[in-house]
Amino acid sequence: MTDEEFAAILAQRREAPATEFKGPGRLDDGRLVAQVVKAVLGMSNRSGGGNVIIGVIANESTFNPVGLSGEELSTWVYDHVADHIARYADPSVSFEMDVKEYNDARYIVIQVEEFSDIPVLCKRAYSDDRQTGANREVLRAGACYVRTRRKPETTEIPTQTEMRDLLDLAINKGIDRSLRQFLERARQAGLIEYRTAIPPTDQELFNEQIGDLQ
Repeated sequence: MTDEEFAAILAQRREAPATEFKGPGRLDDGRLVAQVVKAVLGMSNRSGGGNVIIGVIANESTFNPVGLSGEELSTWVYDHVADHIARYADPSVSFEMDVKEYNDARYIVIQVEEFSDIPVLCKRAYSDDRQTGANREVLRAGACYVRTRRKPETTEIPTQTEMRDLLDLAINKGIDRSLRQFLERARQAGLIEYRTAIPPTDQELFNEQIGDLQ
């Protein structure tokens, strides 16, 4: 991402399918990191991937780019960010991280690549109770996060449309065996209710035909 492209994104003051904003903070802020990880997982399941920009305060539908303080910025080390993401992503996520400036403030930009093999699932949960006094789940084990069509946000697959988009993306990669692995994982996680959602292999069809002849 060039400096001009970054400036254009912040100047719009709104999120887009390939852009998600997160507020400023340190890397040891567990809730912020969980929210960033959720956004990264969603971008990895999007065609073309996307960008997670840290340093923009969101208030309802308005976004205020304030940047990170020098102390906050110093905590966002690539290897440490990669460790946090690796704890939750299954399979792993490929990304680049950069520091960008806009109006004399500095931001972290995480540029997430589209998954290379099979869609990415969240392999562990994270809950936070600081704001509500109740156990508030930010990340759910077994969840498949995507960017939704109805508005730019990251959430678990909300409709058949988003599920179909994700499966089409995997199918277009031409990886039949890997797609089956994902569907089986999704079934185990409760994302797909019935085993019949996974297409039968040629061997399974052959065995079924043999059984019909006996």
